[in-house]
Amino acid sequence: MNKILYRIIVVILLCCFALKSFSQEQWTLSRCIDYAIANSIDIQQQQLQCKNQEATLQTSKLSALPNVNVNADQYFSFGRATGIDNVIINQSQANTSFGASSSMPIFTGLRMTNQIKANKLDLRAAIATLEQAKEDVKLNVTAYYLQVLYTKALIDIAARQIELSEQQINNTRTQVECGKVPESELYDNLSQLATEKQHLIECENNYQLALLDLTQLLNLPSPIGFNVVDIEINDTTTLRNTLQLSNPDIAYNYSLQHRPEIVAGTLKVESSKANIKVAQADYYPQLSFAANYHTGYYHLYSNETNLPFGKQLYNNGSTMLGLSLSIPIFNRLSTFNNVKRAKLSLTSQQLELERSKQQLKKDIQTAYYNAEAALNKFVAAQATKQASEVAFTYAQKKYDSGKSSSYDYQNAKTRLQKAQQEQVQALYEFILRTKIFNFYNGAEIEI
Repeated sequence: MNKILYRIIVVILLCCFALKSFSQEQWTLSRCIDYAIANSIDIQQQQLQCKNQEATLQTSKLSALPNVNVNADQYFSFGRATGIDNVIINQSQANTSFGASSSMPIFTGLRMTNQIKANKLDLRAAIATLEQAKEDVKLNVTAYYLQVLYTKALIDIAARQIELSEQQINNTRTQVECGKVPESELYDNLSQLATEKQHLIECENNYQLALLDLTQLLNLPSPIGFNVVDIEINDTTTLRNTLQLSNPDIAYNYSLQHRPEIVAGTLKVESSKANIKVAQADYYPQLSFAANYHTGYYHLYSNETNLPFGKQLYNNGSTMLGLSLSIPIFNRLSTFNNVKRAKLSLTSQQLELERSKQQLKKDIQTAYYNAEAALNKFVAAQATKQASEVAFTYAQKKYDSGKSSSYDYQNAKTRLQKAQQEQVQALYEFILRTKIFNFYNGAEIEI
């Protein structure tokens, strides 16, 4: 009994240690992105699409090889039937036949060549679409990750405000005891502290919701024990250097060559051109080669002199070799309409590509001006925060010396808190906008 109890205690301790280790685990942005990509259903479906295109390409490549078929037949006939000498007689017999055939296309109007070309382009387009799906995941994870850091920073600001309020309460209590301020100010400060604690709870709730959004995006089972790595970016000069504010046209020209959606659209246009040639192949004559071998065994039940099985197979064997030429004359305009549909598909793909280019240019211009505005907003918020810190320092000294009221002190502290929150919001908005714009310039997403 003691051994069983000892084992149970050991298992419980190990589980607690494992849970504690997991709760201390920190997730970097890079790890979040890798995990999201590995567990995204959309990406997995696109990977299956790539494998499907690979199979289609393999099928088109093998279509140029000869096919080989074998067959075996067994028949029983009763009554009048054709005998070995092709004379119809009245007798029961059994026929066994074996055959092998093969055929190979020689000329199909370059259908197979263009089909292979189109399938290769479709495979490359599918791979580019897969890369686009991965990049979409990267941007989404980055936005959610920064949202977690933003809400976490608000918790720190709210906690510091509570510390200042508690210090103020202690100072006010001392001043009340000395008769320097009325007791009502102490209760005002206590009310302010309660309000700030309530605000801290709201910030913590928002942080938990941000963690929940991120873990759901990652397809994690629960946000319990999940935490992200903090970043330290406070220097304005460093922030300016992280923003590559090149001309949007430069970013656009780069993206035209490298963005997956543009690459995929261009490949689909080329594939549509190849499919037109596939459809036009039916205008040309088709030449193919065929080979056939056939043999059989005949057993007449009324004939006791049936030749042996092996000898009959040898004697009855026949081989056929031939070429087949098919020249299209009139096929009810089916080829004409197939070519017409292929050309319409090409036009549709060209319009889709042009739409993607226009959307890309709009996205880059928006990202550029958003990043520039976010930088200006951050610089202004940084200056406001510094000024508020100086103003609060003077207000605190005046209050501690009894030269100002509690209202003036609270007003300065509230302005400082607001400036700190706006500075943090501007900081993470700037980081996100910078990452998006630099992403169009080919920069990796990392913090």
